[in-house]
Amino acid sequence: MRTLIAAPLMLAAIAATPARAADIYVTNFDNYSTGTLSGQLAWIGSGTWAVSGAVNSPQIAANVIGPGVDPGINPVGGSGRMVRLCTERFNAGRTKGWLDLLNSGKWAAASAGGNGVLETTVSIYVPSGQALASGFGIMVSKSSFETAGGFVVSAQTGAISFLNNGYALANRVPAGASVSLNAWHEFTYRWNVATGAGELLVDGQSVGTHVTTLSGSVYASNLLAVTDATPGAINAFGYFDSLAIRAVPAAPPPPPPCPADLDDSGAVDGADLGVLLGAWGTPAADLDGDGTTGGADLGILLGAWGACPA
Repeated sequence: MRTLIAAPLMLAAIAATPARAADIYVTNFDNYSTGTLSGQLAWIGSGTWAVSGAVNSPQIAANVIGPGVDPGINPVGGSGRMVRLCTERFNAGRTKGWLDLLNSGKWAAASAGGNGVLETTVSIYVPSGQALASGFGIMVSKSSFETAGGFVVSAQTGAISFLNNGYALANRVPAGASVSLNAWHEFTYRWNVATGAGELLVDGQSVGTHVTTLSGSVYASNLLAVTDATPGAINAFGYFDSLAIRAVPAAPPPPPPCPADLDDSGAVDGADLGVLLGAWGTPAADLDGDGTTGGADLGILLGAWGACPA
């Protein structure tokens, strides 16, 4: 079991205030039964896990396992259990596990009052040396059949890509960042449901932002495995632990510009007048864009006298 750490927010457009965030579901999977994730209970009433994906027999698409089950990953999930996703047996396929946030009313309840950003934090371990071209990550669904955003980590290189309007190779955009394989990493993906703006943090640091084509609603945040080649009998695996799904606030819009506030005090006053007079005849306090500080700039400053607009 890993401890989730609070990641600093790097993107003002989808900033979160932890004190206002509303948990939708948080788990380290330690209280789950081993075996398929499908049908296991997260909460009472529309709160059972669903799993989709056709995998090679005898594999399980989303399998809850305990420590030491797979060679080279010991202990698995620290002292507790975790979810192992297996890739699908079809080229360009995917396996996923999810909770219904829409029909259960969980998103509506958690997002009330301005919590318009869906935040998913999860620890993922991707083993190296996997023969099948594949990837593992989080996929946000706008509806039961529409992929809005998310990210995927290549099982061959560790390179991270954002998802936009799908999970296929054509729907991925490189994030310009990679993670080491054979190691646990904590991923936090924030998606503004109204605007489609997304941000990914890895181990507490922002690695990139994007804007999705689809937005406006949310159905689920899925644990995801993608298959990028014809598998035959080959399988690839990714491991997921310490999952937290939350609704967090979107940041308020930036305040209107206040160019006459030359000292950035939040008001236009005598201090700004002093700055302007000291810059007279130079470009340093040019407010009208004519290249020099003069009478026209003084008029602009006096016309803006008082507190800057909120």
